[in-house]
Amino acid sequence: MAMKKLIAAALAVTLLGSTLAGCSSGDKNTGGTDSTGAKTEAGSENKESDDKTADSGDREKLEFWGWWGSEARKPVLEEAVKMFNESQEKYEVTYVNLPWGDVFTKNIAQIAAGNPTDIMANTLEEVRFRAEQGQVESLDDFLKKDEGTGADSFIEQDLDACTGEDGSVYALPFSVDTRVIYYNKDHFTEAGLDPENPPKTWDELKEAAYKLEKKNGDAYDRIGFLPLLGNGGLDTWVCNANKGQIWYDESGNPSVDTDINKDVFKWVDEFTQHYGSSTYNEMSAAFKSGMQDPFSSGKLSMLLQTSAYVSSLKQTNPDLNYGVMQMPEYKEGNGHTVNGSGFVLEIPKGAKNPEGSYEFIKFMTSKDMQEFLCERLGDFSARTDFDKDSAFLSDPITAKISEALSDTKAAVTPNNMKGYTDIINPLIEEGTLGVKSTDDALANAQKAFQDFLK
Repeated sequence: MAMKKLIAAALAVTLLGSTLAGCSSGDKNTGGTDSTGAKTEAGSENKESDDKTADSGDREKLEFWGWWGSEARKPVLEEAVKMFNESQEKYEVTYVNLPWGDVFTKNIAQIAAGNPTDIMANTLEEVRFRAEQGQVESLDDFLKKDEGTGADSFIEQDLDACTGEDGSVYALPFSVDTRVIYYNKDHFTEAGLDPENPPKTWDELKEAAYKLEKKNGDAYDRIGFLPLLGNGGLDTWVCNANKGQIWYDESGNPSVDTDINKDVFKWVDEFTQHYGSSTYNEMSAAFKSGMQDPFSSGKLSMLLQTSAYVSSLKQTNPDLNYGVMQMPEYKEGNGHTVNGSGFVLEIPKGAKNPEGSYEFIKFMTSKDMQEFLCERLGDFSARTDFDKDSAFLSDPITAKISEALSDTKAAVTPNNMKGYTDIINPLIEEGTLGVKSTDDALANAQKAFQDFLK
């Protein structure tokens, strides 16, 4: 059966009543079925849904390891695996769900033991590191033989993140995310702001934030914006101001203690000083405690969040009248660059049937299957060949967020810098917490970074 027919048939079956937030959401903590770390018997994860197993004959059994185990996401992944199994007669893949965190350590352990899984979902940011460590197989030979993979149809920087320092491709992007600012359109209208023309620069963003706020005596009934709330820290703003670079320049030299970064610190701190640290702590606690978040409840007018937040809002406040804007420019003409992340599919080193593993990866990252997964899960794809009138992109919010993907920079750390953030982050945090002055905090972090590289 052709893949498009399989996808059309799957879409006709309602697996779920709602979707869950994407890769950065709570699905990371779902439990797995294999507590030992050894590979489970093929088919044990999906016996009730895989009626063709008895007819599989001499099919090669393959396992696909991931951590998506929620009631919203796991059935979709299992359906996608079933669609692959029905699309050909040579391989039979089983999806194995393991807990977030454990799945990575068990993957490394199985590689070391010479008994790796066949297909592994993994992080986009560390493909190059895993390649250097000899943990993944190169896809070069497969890509050269198969011109129909559409590997050149992925966002350039995401495919680049899948490429090792030796120039070989070691994975293909499975899903990606980005960051945008969500804003309450009703609040904008009430404050005399144009909801269809959101802020374009940092200065405009601050101006709008102060217009949106509401005070009741000394207390705030509504906050306009706080840069460090949501899913984005100081590094997000540093990334934007430095056009994609964060704490080092394009040559790999530490660039923590710079005039631009001092300006970023000052801009962020102005919001905290304006609203007061107690207000910031109260808002931050509301997010961390699992209570209804301030943006969804209307106590916060703008929020920096990932693309997965759309699914969360559908659950917490489906009637909320909101829009999204790309990361405003540090200065006009500076660009809308923002940091992001994602997940890939790769073949662990030593997998018994890399040809079959690759066929599954090719299927799951194909245009048709990516559209299927995006529509069902709300995740975003790194593919650039989606039709603009597709079911997924026809939604105006989704379409707007997708515009930010090309300006999203995956935080791929050079291998020789691995672990540097553990050294500099505590020193930078001393500046954000007011323990040290901004100048001292950045200077100390700069020196520590330089010493780390030595």
